[in-house]
Amino acid sequence: MGGANKGLQPYQDQALASWVIRALQAQVGTLHINANRELERYAQLLQAASAPGQVWPDAVDINASLGPLAGILTGLRQVATPWLMVAACDTPALPPQLVALMHQQAVSHQADIAVPVTQDADGATRHHWTCALIHTRTRPSLESALAQGERRVGQWIKSCTWIGVSFGDPAAFININTPETLHGPG
Repeated sequence: MGGANKGLQPYQDQALASWVIRALQAQVGTLHINANRELERYAQLLQAASAPGQVWPDAVDINASLGPLAGILTGLRQVATPWLMVAACDTPALPPQLVALMHQQAVSHQADIAVPVTQDADGATRHHWTCALIHTRTRPSLESALAQGERRVGQWIKSCTWIGVSFGDPAAFININTPETLHGPG
């Protein structure tokens, strides 16, 4: 996005993160946002949605350049429940039963992490690593992985007890990563 704060970019007349807030709001008890800049604007998005929660910047002892894993660790340190649902700010079409289905599958398979899995049109399997339900008992594993230099969400998840949960609609996990995708063909 050329250095722009992706979650605040307008998508169909709303901030991209607002779509994720709306998708998850009915699925979780409290909704928090991990952000390291423009915290007040993210707080306003929560407020506008009447979503209970806070904006959590990365903890001061976590290097924000660690990417999504820094945010996940911040969440694992802060969350008041045994499970933390994470989703990237660029996934505006998350399914309405996402959390319930992933929780059910994680518990029934005794997994510490559940990750959505879809099939692309060509039949290729896609794991949506930055959309995951993560148990707080994974925190020491993540702290260790970061200390050892791991920066890839999928690699860390694969080092834990995890399960892929199948979802039929790959469009539900679309990532808006470029201005062209954000604004459509012009």
